[in-house]
Amino acid sequence: MVREPANILMLGPALNVRGGVSGVERILLEALPKEVRAVHIATMVDGGKWIKTLTFAQALARFALELRHRPDVVHIHFASGASNIRKIILARIAMARGASVIMHAHGAAYKQHWAKMSPLAKSITRDTLARAQRLVVLGERWKSFFVSIGIPQHRILVLPNPVVLPEKVPERPMGGKVRFVFFGLISARKGPFELVEAVAKLSPECRARVEFMLAGNGQTQRLRARVNELGLQDVIEIREWVEPAERDRLLAAAHAFVLPSHAEGLPMSLLEAMAWGLAPICTPVGSIPEHVVDGVNGILVTPGDVAQLAAAIEKLVFKDEERMQMGRLARATVEPLCVKEYSNRMCAVYRSLANGHAQGRRVLAR
Repeated sequence: MVREPANILMLGPALNVRGGVSGVERILLEALPKEVRAVHIATMVDGGKWIKTLTFAQALARFALELRHRPDVVHIHFASGASNIRKIILARIAMARGASVIMHAHGAAYKQHWAKMSPLAKSITRDTLARAQRLVVLGERWKSFFVSIGIPQHRILVLPNPVVLPEKVPERPMGGKVRFVFFGLISARKGPFELVEAVAKLSPECRARVEFMLAGNGQTQRLRARVNELGLQDVIEIREWVEPAERDRLLAAAHAFVLPSHAEGLPMSLLEAMAWGLAPICTPVGSIPEHVVDGVNGILVTPGDVAQLAAAIEKLVFKDEERMQMGRLARATVEPLCVKEYSNRMCAVYRSLANGHAQGRRVLAR
């Protein structure tokens, strides 16, 4: 069957920005079939205030030009803070030009951001999200939140983040060192400082069997200093952000994953680790509990509870069979989130909106 082509205009952070939203954009753009033509406009880049302001100004200018070509769908990725402001502006411009708009919600802190908004900002944001043809959210919890603030339920599509599945998960021998990895922003929200404190509380027997590798951007120097203060240099390595190829090499060589976050959407690093067959230790925040079941395919710990986190680490170190089984089930859990299935679902939305947009144009032309 020949499928109708669709022209998509996608707006979000630059594809080389360090973070999960850019990762989702890259994965989707690479997976789109040939008949779906997508143009990406970077609305944000890594850097200081002025470069970000200039980037958004350039994005606005290019956006206005691209809208003249009347794309079938405008797909806008947004999060909290300044991202929400930028994307609401872009969405309202697109709507004023009669475009079909998908708003794609990311960001761990959106609930907190919403609580701090002024009544006027809430009204404008709610109206914009409610008028979008689709609001894509990462899980049922996020759907419930957006319904609670007044977004029509029928406009909301639950679509968890995609993951690229490695073709083969390595065999991991039992009985030796257990290597844990952490990938993400080095910040209080992600919990790496509590992870370091938990490692300091491990029993001597456990500490002799573990290695930790934490990689990311942010407060790496502060984290490294704390590791040195606690004398944990022999078991914890702190690295800067790693690119996808190196990340995959580290995941293949690891035995478990840890991400003790205080707030999340649905972290790409967690899904990637599960795809590599790693048992995760994480927290029941955001949409994580929709994919990680405590004691089945991972361990859930209370955010900020250092003692509980240390106990979870000890459990995965000393219970090899249980850790391996959790890893196998983790892989099975994320297989339905493979990028091919994700692309198929998103393309179905694109085509549905594109067809409706085309019919609307034909009616207006009569």
